[in-house]
Amino acid sequence: MRQRIVILSGIAALAISFGVIAAPAFAVETSVSAEAGDLLYSGVWTKKSFKSSGAWEIFAEDGKTFVKLSDDFATRKAPDLKLFLSPLAAKDTSGKNATKGSVLIAPLTSNKGGQVYEIPEGVDLDDFKSILIHCEEYAKLWSAADLT
Repeated sequence: MRQRIVILSGIAALAISFGVIAAPAFAVETSVSAEAGDLLYSGVWTKKSFKSSGAWEIFAEDGKTFVKLSDDFATRKAPDLKLFLSPLAAKDTSGKNATKGSVLIAPLTSNKGGQVYEIPEGVDLDDFKSILIHCEEYAKLWSAADLT
């Protein structure tokens, strides 16, 4: 039996344990692996404002779709880094248009290390051309990659 581990902030974990809030849809499941699912897209990051290293994958498993950041993922720290799917090609994205027509996957839980995020249900990947790391608070696009 596969064990699933959910990483949440300390405050959110306490609130969930006391039944104050429900678990967020973007919770990280660290035991999900692309090897067990169907690989849909993969690539490496292209620097926009800041370099992000490591690879990423989008894969499907058990009727759900996930983004996996590799164990060697690293990027500059910021207060509001988030993963987005964008309808624009990576070369056409900027801090000003990063969220226009985009879908939020999830806030990053860390600026380094392996992470897995569930893509919201109902998102059609055919509608998107790139994946972004974007600091929404400062409208600064960190890195981007085309869905290939």
